Amino acid sequence: MTNVQQTFEKLVSLAIQREEEAYNFYMKASEESKFKSSAKLLQELAHQEVAHKEKLKEALDAGVCDTFTCDTVEEIEKMDLSQYLVDIPLKLDSTPQDVLIVAIKKESAANSFYKALSELTGSGVHRAVFETLATEEETHKTRLQNMYDDIFQPDM
Repeated sequence: MTNVQQTFEKLVSLAIQREEEAYNFYMKASEESKFKSSAKLLQELAHQEVAHKEKLKEALDAGVCDTFTCDTVEEIEKMDLSQYLVDIPLKLDSTPQDVLIVAIKKESAANSFYKALSELTGSGVHRAVFETLATEEETHKTRLQNMYDDIFQPDM
């Protein structure tokens, strides 16, 4: 396996880890939610993150790292894809508003990451997987923004 493939494998593995963290994040947030509708949405999002993790694992098993079009590790590093996978920690005293803001940022970053991967793969099958993931993360972000508006800006 080339260094380029190993680098992509690390990125996809980190994305899998982030999907697991997103699941835990949403489940915890749903348990702490004061609103039944919010808790339901957060649980839905959590279960969709599990599906994302499975899609990523399948892509990894299907050799997605062989299909990326970068020639050198330097080329990948210049793109700074890992910036999209940073963990955004919550403080112990985070408010529901903080939780939603962090969730929106996480979904936005995941969307950008999957869009970038879709543009880098030479495989139509894998491109479709990453495009689907990007679209789903965008949908999550929109749903969270709507929840934020309903709860924190209801009169607008």
